[in-house]
Amino acid sequence: MENRQVLRRQMILKGNLMKTILIICLPLAFYQFLNSVFVVIDQVISANISADAQNAVSSIGQIKNTISAFGGGLAAGGCVLVARYYGAGDLRRARHSSSNLFMMSIVLSLVIILVFVPFSSLILRACQIAPASRKIGNRYFQLQMIELIFVSLNSIFIGLEKAKGNSRIILFLNLFVLIIKLSLTCLFVYGFKLKDIIYVELATICAQFILTIIGVCILFNKKNILHLEIKMLWFKAEYVKLILILAIPIFFGKFIMSLGKVVVNAMCGYYWNTVTDGLIVGSLGISNNLSGLITSPTNTFEEGESTIVSQNLGNKNMKRTVNAFFKTLIVVSIISITGWILLRFVLCDYIVELFTLAKKNKATDPEDLRKLELTKSMVKKIFVYDSLSIPSLGIAAAVLGLLYGYGQTILSTIFNFTRIGSRIVILFILHYTSLNDNPTLCAGLSMGISNILILLTAVLFLIIFLLRIKKNGYKGMHFTDPEPEVSELFDEDEIILEQDQKENDIKEVTQDIKIE
Repeated sequence: MENRQVLRRQMILKGNLMKTILIICLPLAFYQFLNSVFVVIDQVISANISADAQNAVSSIGQIKNTISAFGGGLAAGGCVLVARYYGAGDLRRARHSSSNLFMMSIVLSLVIILVFVPFSSLILRACQIAPASRKIGNRYFQLQMIELIFVSLNSIFIGLEKAKGNSRIILFLNLFVLIIKLSLTCLFVYGFKLKDIIYVELATICAQFILTIIGVCILFNKKNILHLEIKMLWFKAEYVKLILILAIPIFFGKFIMSLGKVVVNAMCGYYWNTVTDGLIVGSLGISNNLSGLITSPTNTFEEGESTIVSQNLGNKNMKRTVNAFFKTLIVVSIISITGWILLRFVLCDYIVELFTLAKKNKATDPEDLRKLELTKSMVKKIFVYDSLSIPSLGIAAAVLGLLYGYGQTILSTIFNFTRIGSRIVILFILHYTSLNDNPTLCAGLSMGISNILILLTAVLFLIIFLLRIKKNGYKGMHFTDPEPEVSELFDEDEIILEQDQKENDIKEVTQDIKIE
């Protein structure tokens, strides 16, 4: 295993960049695509339970994403640091960073449980979840908070594998977990006829728990080049500080983005729940998940690219980092534009039609059927504008991958604040215009305009950043520097142990001579 990891590192630092990007990023993108498909399947299954269940799954999912930003930011920031040390060949610091990251994730998981589970009802009410959906969604939300314990730990495991560029194992393990999740969901809902969305969540918890067990075994396996050891599992100020410096801005960026979606949902619910039978929030969630079929896969290029950039910065190869960005931009642009055309103009009606499958089981309930048809109509109208996020976020992902790799994580906070801040302001303004009588148009326009703004912001940030590092360099590195050789892997702890052993051997030989 260790030899394969070393070869993967050499490929990142010296191999063909386009091939490297595809090998690392495509498995991650494929997994995220399947994960997004499974999210849609969850919503289809929920629609077969009831329209209110479907609305609860869509709207509560946005709240969960907001809270999961804590773990996601921690994993992303910490793994940028690990990749930097790994690229430099410093295994000691890479391992100590990994250990501190793992312990921080455990503490974070406990905090999430203690803070959010007891106040679940208040949180759902504050987020303007419709009363009918809130009634059946409270236990579902509490279970999602338990799920986040495992998701947080799994994010560290997956992040550390990404830091090494080992995306294949991530793909295989997550496919295994997704299959378990879908199998259990179908067994509970269709096999045992358990018509309650908590069983959809219980299936997810079981799948995530299995991944946690596998991940922990791999993390502590000595064949893993960045394996953890029990003696390393303590907090060390040096690493905690560095991880937080990188992680906090990423967390705030993700948190602001997710919280902004919750705020937008709450505003839409407050403004138009009455005139839309409480379905506006769920329709927004479904539209976001449709876009997520493409934006989730392209966002993984941000993570894979940051790994490549971080490792090459650790190896003091600045020119290669920018080349990696431009090649990533080409790949992401092709995927994003193709995906947008397919979803927006070819597949949209067919996918949205899935959400009326409940018609087969609810034909005797005209009210439920009316709600499903209304949801379908609203989703289509919102998605016309929301789909603009697909090309804009694809290009933004390539830009953020470069910035994250350089440790410029604070820009992600500004980046996401611009996107969601503009969305809230636009929605607020539209509410006081004549368009207020058309809720879906107001919601869609706020998304469409903000997505265009995020694209312009990404281009602006990129130009400023490239001009700055071209002029000033980065930590003593410049584009004109000759390409360095790949740094050798070393572990200072092992070197110290070897030196101590040699000193002990010399002392023993000296004592033997004296005795003789």
